[in-house]
Amino acid sequence: MVRLLRWSRRAQRFRSAAWWLIALLIVAGCAPTGLPEARPTPNLDPISAERRTVLFTADDGVTLAGELTLPRQPAVPPLAVIIHHSGPVDRDAYGYLAELLVARGYAVFRFDKRGTGQSGGAYGCCEAADALAAYRAAVAQPGINQRRVFIVAQSIGTRYVAASFAEYVAATPPCGVALLSNLLGPDEIVAIAAPVHVIVADSEPDLQRIGPDAVAAHNARWPDGASLYIAEGAEHTLFDIRDGPIDWSNPNWVQRYHRGAMASLLEWLDQTPC
Repeated sequence: MVRLLRWSRRAQRFRSAAWWLIALLIVAGCAPTGLPEARPTPNLDPISAERRTVLFTADDGVTLAGELTLPRQPAVPPLAVIIHHSGPVDRDAYGYLAELLVARGYAVFRFDKRGTGQSGGAYGCCEAADALAAYRAAVAQPGINQRRVFIVAQSIGTRYVAASFAEYVAATPPCGVALLSNLLGPDEIVAIAAPVHVIVADSEPDLQRIGPDAVAAHNARWPDGASLYIAEGAEHTLFDIRDGPIDWSNPNWVQRYHRGAMASLLEWLDQTPC
């Protein structure tokens, strides 16, 4: 009987520990994944004429923060406004892209999502409205060519732009919209009444719909034209995985952006008229 009692107590302790382990695994499984843990500081000072902090107000009154980076040349540069992908990311998640664009002669606006960087509030609210507020703040800045403004949206940002495109136009009509890691299908992409350039990874499971089919639908609806670049050997956010998966905790992840995809973006920006 004593042995049975001891066994019963051990079993009860084991069951309790097992439940705690299961609970821990469930919590870990629900935690955000795939987000870069390392936020390398972009090397923008040598190539920029000015790095201007811009504070702006969200629709609900929260103060958000961004940065307008101006190139050394031209004196009044075109502007690229970056609309982020999903997750609690700040402006430096797109530092690598800012380096490429500023060096090419573009002013770049990046912002901290609410609850990240210098932005107030708590992450998890109002992303689409905040993205539109960031665009309005960017195009109102002095020192940019307001007749040559581009939107560079990535992943969920492509949906935000399509859903509120008329409001983006009301702020300043963009010359074109680059859809990186596009999520828009044929029925959604036609909401963007401007030239579009779709850049998607060849690893996308829905590649035909968000790539060739979306571009064909836009070309059928609008005379401005749509173009497509498929990045071979890239993961969803257009980082090169031909040498293996990305270690987002290693700051060197910024060096693994897909060269072909970014070259395609720069060429399209240069060649798109307004």
